[in-house]
Amino acid sequence: MELTMDMRSEIKKLARLGETPYPFLSLYLNTKWDDEQQRERIRLFTKNQLRKVYDQFKDREDCRDILVKDQQQIEKYVEGLIRRVYNEEINGTAIFSCTGTGTFLTYPSVIPFENECFASGLPILRPLVRLSSQYQNTLVVMVDTDSARLFEVSLEGLMAESSIENYVPGRHDQGGWAQMRYQRHIKDHMDKHHKEVAEQLTELFDSGKWKRVVLIGQDRILANFKAFLPERVKQQISDFFSMDFLEERSKVLRRVFEGLLQKEKEEVNRQIQALKERSPQSGLATLGLNSTLEALNAGQVHALYLSASFTSPGGKCRRCDSLVLTHRPSDSSIPCPLCKGELRIVDLGEEMMRSALCQDGEVKWVEKNDVIKEHEGACASLRYRSSR
Repeated sequence: MELTMDMRSEIKKLARLGETPYPFLSLYLNTKWDDEQQRERIRLFTKNQLRKVYDQFKDREDCRDILVKDQQQIEKYVEGLIRRVYNEEINGTAIFSCTGTGTFLTYPSVIPFENECFASGLPILRPLVRLSSQYQNTLVVMVDTDSARLFEVSLEGLMAESSIENYVPGRHDQGGWAQMRYQRHIKDHMDKHHKEVAEQLTELFDSGKWKRVVLIGQDRILANFKAFLPERVKQQISDFFSMDFLEERSKVLRRVFEGLLQKEKEEVNRQIQALKERSPQSGLATLGLNSTLEALNAGQVHALYLSASFTSPGGKCRRCDSLVLTHRPSDSSIPCPLCKGELRIVDLGEEMMRSALCQDGEVKWVEKNDVIKEHEGACASLRYRSSR
């Protein structure tokens, strides 16, 4: 099954949705089935969570019928997952439903989500963004002397797979000069094969959709293959390792995703360290909650980094959408410091993330990092300096 969705573009579309007066349901499921009991647990989890949401809004006459329809279409879709109607290689599913606005969206993931359900005026994106930020779209190439397997991989799964086969002569048992000539002949054939594979890989890479490259093969074969790659592709090689060429696709991809997660953690830690070293001298970075909120409100943020454990109440202006730090529910009575509009209490982490995405920025939820821990769980790289 080929998947063609661009998850990051879809997330930004969700982030730009306006708040609805109706409950917007966000359901995250671990659909990596270990056994039939796990399937039944997902069915029961879904039913129980939807019942809780209905009970939460049952006193609102304008919501009751709408929630019944949401419940019906979500349970129908989950039943399809349980009965294997959809791609079996998908291990996680995010479902967004708001019948009041005619919205029903599903997003697959090869990495499981934790089972969670939310009801809000907007889709809750934190689990989806957190997972998507850990894995970049990747080209994976398994290379041998005369064969190659090329996988186009994203968080949604395997988007495409292709194979390249070329003839390379077998071993020659003569010695001396004849053997050396024959070995050069073999090398020429292998070079031709590797050149063809490298050209196909480079063409895909130059489309701009793929951010990382992973190479799989024996050391001597990869060394020969890399000689045919342009420098721009070599610079994006994030991992390389050896694996049996005929290994099951699922095992290959599992190993790839393990490496991608580790690579992304290392890269994010380097980026945050770089922010510390250039802030505040350059004016192109923030460290701490207040300065990061100011940059978000000014539309300056290029990349937002939030601690995975970040929790803080906040206020969002109903007039200008600015975000401010609050400490008590009563703080909503305080006017917006920018336009004097009315504030409403929000989940500050969710709204900071949404604001960055609406600015076409990146968002990284960070597991463990001393720098971000020391600065209230928030920092950012900026597009431009403040005019102040």
